Amino acid sequence: MLQEKDLIASLRQLREIKPNQEWVVLAKSRILGDAPAKRSIFEAFLPYFKPVLVGLSVFFVVIGVFGYGVIKNALPGDLLYSVRKIIHQSQVAFVSQEEKPALQLQFASDRLQDLNRAPAKNLAAGINEFQASIADAARALNSINIATSSPATIKQIVEGAKKIETNKQKIESLGVVVGGTEELENALGKIVESLISDLGDSTLSQAKTDVLVQMKQLFYEKKYSDALELYLTSQ
Repeated sequence: MLQEKDLIASLRQLREIKPNQEWVVLAKSRILGDAPAKRSIFEAFLPYFKPVLVGLSVFFVVIGVFGYGVIKNALPGDLLYSVRKIIHQSQVAFVSQEEKPALQLQFASDRLQDLNRAPAKNLAAGINEFQASIADAARALNSINIATSSPATIKQIVEGAKKIETNKQKIESLGVVVGGTEELENALGKIVESLISDLGDSTLSQAKTDVLVQMKQLFYEKKYSDALELYLTSQ
């Protein structure tokens, strides 16, 4: 028979025993009725992939019904224009961060070309779409590290920006004022400024020193695409 002192010692030992933490959480969840359901890795990341999955689903279904040519030529105000935008968003999701600016610039250029074909009643909607695309392109440009970008990437950015400048001039020569390129100009200006700063911190040959001087002048004149194009010649 246990003596009183032995009983007290046993009770003290019991007080020192701590339940397994996982058991505590599980028991609490069962009692309160809020046991978290275990999720697979796919379920955990599903919210991030939903836009892509939706875009792909729409793409394959609508392609089968209408054909890609019809969707590609859809204009603001057309029934299939929303589908065209979803497909573009899906394309952006599948390229690297470094490739996104060039792709977004291409989409913005496409929006300008849409204005050549859009009926007068849909011009305002087309201009809004162009300005939204320009904002997307500017955000993509602001998100890359131009110092680590390849010359090929910079070349694509230059070509995209110049194409927009050319198409914008053509549209505005017809009396359609599109505007909305300030964000893009600011983003390009920051890129050029960053490159000028990097060059200024380096030991340069005479040829590269001349390029730096010319880049500064083009930056002052806000000819950012020309400055980037000149930068490529020094690489």
